[in-house]
Amino acid sequence: MACTVTLSGITYGCDDLGIGGIVELHLASKATVLDATTAITKDDATRVISAASANPSDLVEIQFHLKDGFSVFSEVKTVNPTGGFTTVPTISVELPKMDATKISALDQMSNGPKEMVAFVKTAAGTYHAVGLDHGIYVSTVDGNSGTGRAEKNRFQLTLTGEEDGLSYSMTESVYNDLTT
Repeated sequence: MACTVTLSGITYGCDDLGIGGIVELHLASKATVLDATTAITKDDATRVISAASANPSDLVEIQFHLKDGFSVFSEVKTVNPTGGFTTVPTISVELPKMDATKISALDQMSNGPKEMVAFVKTAAGTYHAVGLDHGIYVSTVDGNSGTGRAEKNRFQLTLTGEEDGLSYSMTESVYNDLTT
Protein backbone atom coordinates (compact mmCIF):
# COMPACT_ATOMS: atom_id res chain seq x y z
CA MET A 1 0.00 0.00 0.00
CA ALA A 2 1.27 3.49 -0.86
CA CYS A 3 2.43 5.74 1.96
CA THR A 4 0.86 8.92 0.57
CA VAL A 5 -2.86 9.21 -0.01
CA THR A 6 -4.44 12.25 -1.68
CA LEU A 7 -8.08 12.95 -0.97
CA SER A 8 -9.64 15.97 -2.66
CA GLY A 9 -6.63 18.26 -2.29
CA ILE A 10 -5.64 16.98 1.17
CA THR A 11 -2.54 14.79 1.23
CA TYR A 12 -1.76 12.33 4.02
CA GLY A 13 1.78 10.98 4.32
CA CYS A 14 3.63 8.55 6.56
CA ASP A 15 5.10 11.42 8.58
CA ASP A 16 1.67 12.90 9.45
CA LEU A 17 1.57 11.67 13.02
CA GLY A 18 -1.30 12.54 15.30
CA ILE A 19 0.75 13.88 18.20
CA GLY A 20 -1.60 15.47 20.72
CA GLY A 21 -1.52 18.40 23.09
CA ILE A 22 -0.06 21.87 22.98
CA VAL A 23 3.42 22.92 24.07
CA GLU A 24 3.17 26.72 24.09
CA LEU A 25 0.34 29.16 24.74
CA HIS A 26 0.65 32.93 24.47
CA LEU A 27 -2.20 35.39 25.07
CA ALA A 28 -2.62 39.06 24.15
CA SER A 29 -5.56 41.43 23.95
CA LYS A 30 -7.23 41.43 20.55
CA ALA A 31 -6.79 45.22 20.34
CA THR A 32 -2.99 45.04 20.60
CA VAL A 33 -2.75 42.10 18.20
CA LEU A 34 -4.62 44.06 15.54
CA ASP A 35 -2.79 47.31 16.38
CA ALA A 36 -0.74 48.84 13.54
CA THR A 37 2.54 48.29 15.43
CA THR A 38 2.07 44.50 15.33
CA ALA A 39 1.33 44.69 11.57
CA ILE A 40 -0.14 41.26 10.92
CA THR A 41 -0.64 40.28 7.29
CA LYS A 42 -3.52 37.82 7.18
CA ASP A 43 -5.66 36.31 4.47
CA ASP A 44 -9.24 35.68 5.63
CA ALA A 45 -10.00 33.37 2.68
CA THR A 46 -7.08 30.99 3.29
CA ARG A 47 -6.93 31.60 7.09
CA VAL A 48 -3.15 32.14 6.89
CA ILE A 49 -0.97 34.77 8.58
CA SER A 50 1.98 35.37 6.28
CA ALA A 51 3.84 38.09 8.19
CA ALA A 52 4.03 40.01 11.45
CA SER A 53 6.38 42.90 12.20
CA ALA A 54 6.41 42.62 16.01
CA ASN A 55 4.83 40.87 18.95
CA PRO A 56 1.83 42.45 20.72
CA SER A 57 2.84 44.82 23.53
CA ASP A 58 0.80 42.98 26.18
CA LEU A 59 1.75 39.42 25.17
CA VAL A 60 2.07 36.92 28.03
CA GLU A 61 3.09 33.28 27.95
CA ILE A 62 0.88 30.99 30.01
CA GLN A 63 3.12 28.49 31.76
CA PHE A 64 1.29 25.21 32.15
CA HIS A 65 2.03 21.64 33.16
CA LEU A 66 3.68 19.82 30.22
CA LYS A 67 4.91 16.58 31.74
CA ASP A 68 1.70 14.72 32.54
CA GLY A 69 -0.77 17.56 32.44
CA PHE A 70 -3.72 18.18 30.26
CA SER A 71 -3.53 20.58 27.33
CA VAL A 72 -5.75 20.79 24.29
CA PHE A 73 -6.64 23.08 21.41
CA SER A 74 -9.77 22.11 19.53
CA GLU A 75 -12.10 23.85 17.13
CA VAL A 76 -15.45 22.67 15.87
CA LYS A 77 -17.02 24.12 12.73
CA THR A 78 -20.68 23.20 12.44
CA VAL A 79 -22.49 23.75 9.15
CA ASN A 80 -26.27 23.84 8.97
CA PRO A 81 -28.43 22.79 5.96
CA THR A 82 -28.94 26.41 4.83
CA GLY A 83 -25.19 26.99 4.49
CA GLY A 84 -24.70 28.95 7.69
CA PHE A 85 -22.02 27.87 10.12
CA THR A 86 -20.42 28.50 13.48
CA THR A 87 -16.87 27.83 14.57
CA VAL A 88 -16.12 27.38 18.26
CA PRO A 89 -12.47 27.18 19.34
CA THR A 90 -11.54 25.84 22.78
CA ILE A 91 -8.17 25.87 24.54
CA SER A 92 -7.63 24.16 27.91
CA VAL A 93 -4.46 23.89 29.98
CA GLU A 94 -3.62 22.60 33.43
CA LEU A 95 -1.81 24.89 35.86
CA PRO A 96 -0.26 22.99 38.77
CA LYS A 97 -0.78 24.04 42.38
CA MET A 98 -3.57 26.32 43.55
CA ASP A 99 -1.33 29.06 44.94
CA ALA A 100 -2.22 32.68 45.78
CA THR A 101 -0.53 34.13 42.68
CA LYS A 102 -2.52 31.91 40.31
CA ILE A 103 -5.76 32.54 42.22
CA SER A 104 -5.34 36.30 41.83
CA ALA A 105 -4.28 36.20 38.16
CA LEU A 106 -6.96 33.72 37.08
CA ASP A 107 -9.65 35.63 38.98
CA GLN A 108 -8.70 38.89 37.20
CA MET A 109 -8.55 37.19 33.78
CA SER A 110 -12.00 35.71 34.26
CA ASN A 111 -13.84 38.84 35.45
CA GLY A 112 -15.89 39.75 32.41
CA PRO A 113 -15.30 38.73 28.82
CA LYS A 114 -11.99 40.17 27.68
CA GLU A 115 -11.34 39.78 23.97
CA MET A 116 -8.04 37.97 23.60
CA VAL A 117 -6.07 36.25 20.87
CA ALA A 118 -4.18 33.04 21.60
CA PHE A 119 -1.06 31.92 19.79
CA VAL A 120 -0.77 28.16 20.06
CA LYS A 121 2.09 25.80 19.23
CA THR A 122 0.93 22.19 19.13
CA ALA A 123 2.99 19.11 19.95
CA ALA A 124 2.69 18.15 16.27
CA GLY A 125 4.58 21.33 15.28
CA THR A 126 1.64 23.36 13.95
CA TYR A 127 1.09 27.05 14.75
CA HIS A 128 -2.27 28.77 15.19
CA ALA A 129 -3.76 32.18 15.98
CA VAL A 130 -7.12 31.78 17.70
CA GLY A 131 -9.57 34.65 18.24
CA LEU A 132 -8.52 37.05 15.46
CA ASP A 133 -12.12 37.42 14.23
CA HIS A 134 -14.04 38.09 17.45
CA GLY A 135 -11.67 37.21 20.28
CA ILE A 136 -11.61 34.40 22.78
CA TYR A 137 -12.25 34.75 26.50
CA VAL A 138 -11.81 32.82 29.75
CA SER A 139 -14.88 30.58 29.89
CA THR A 140 -14.01 28.49 32.96
CA VAL A 141 -11.46 28.29 35.75
CA ASP A 142 -11.67 24.93 37.52
CA GLY A 143 -9.68 24.53 40.74
CA ASN A 144 -9.24 21.15 42.38
CA SER A 145 -7.23 20.22 45.48
CA GLY A 146 -7.31 16.51 44.74
CA THR A 147 -8.68 13.94 47.16
CA GLY A 148 -5.52 11.96 47.81
CA ARG A 149 -1.76 11.84 47.45
CA ALA A 150 -1.92 10.53 43.89
CA GLU A 151 -4.18 13.30 42.63
CA LYS A 152 -3.16 16.74 41.44
CA ASN A 153 -3.66 20.07 43.13
CA ARG A 154 -4.29 22.20 40.06
CA PHE A 155 -6.28 24.74 38.11
CA GLN A 156 -7.67 24.04 34.67
CA LEU A 157 -8.05 27.15 32.50
CA THR A 158 -10.41 27.01 29.51
CA LEU A 159 -10.66 29.68 26.82
CA THR A 160 -13.37 29.70 24.16
CA GLY A 161 -15.03 31.93 21.58
CA GLU A 162 -16.97 31.99 18.34
CA GLU A 163 -15.14 32.75 15.12
CA ASP A 164 -15.91 33.33 11.43
CA GLY A 165 -13.89 30.24 10.44
CA LEU A 166 -11.21 27.87 11.62
CA SER A 167 -8.07 29.28 13.26
CA TYR A 168 -5.39 31.11 11.29
CA SER A 169 -2.28 29.07 10.61
CA MET A 170 1.25 30.39 10.24
CA THR A 171 4.83 29.24 9.81
CA GLU A 172 7.22 28.80 12.71
CA SER A 173 9.01 31.98 11.65
CA VAL A 174 5.85 34.10 11.80
CA TYR A 175 4.89 32.48 15.12
CA ASN A 176 8.31 33.41 16.53
CA ASP A 177 7.90 37.01 15.27
CA LEU A 178 4.64 37.22 17.22
CA THR A 179 5.73 35.48 20.41
CA THR A 180 9.41 36.36 21.06
